[in-house]
Amino acid sequence: MKTWLTSASFGLALVAAIFLLVWPVYSGFDGVRITHATLLHVNGSWVIVPVCFPVVIALLPLVFRRQAIRIVAAILLCGFSFITGFTIGRFYLPAAVTMLLAAFYRD
Repeated sequence: MKTWLTSASFGLALVAAIFLLVWPVYSGFDGVRITHATLLHVNGSWVIVPVCFPVVIALLPLVFRRQAIRIVAAILLCGFSFITGFTIGRFYLPAAVTMLLAAFYRD
């Protein structure tokens, strides 16, 4: 069950990252029409680092399979979701909660 929850957390983080990179999350008005843009178009390629950070954190417990790493990953994902909650953090909240469940699940 721990591995399943950890895999689900990684999958949710990956889906959130892909969504944030390809879906137009910005909208505006250029005087004539409504425009839409992705994070990459507005912020440039550097935005890949913070968007992929939770994906890498969620991957670590799958690679190293230690309970301590699951707990640290859960704390980091929850902290990331909290600190960046008004921007991209809310998209990673399901992954953080799932990793939290995986970290404290007992067989």
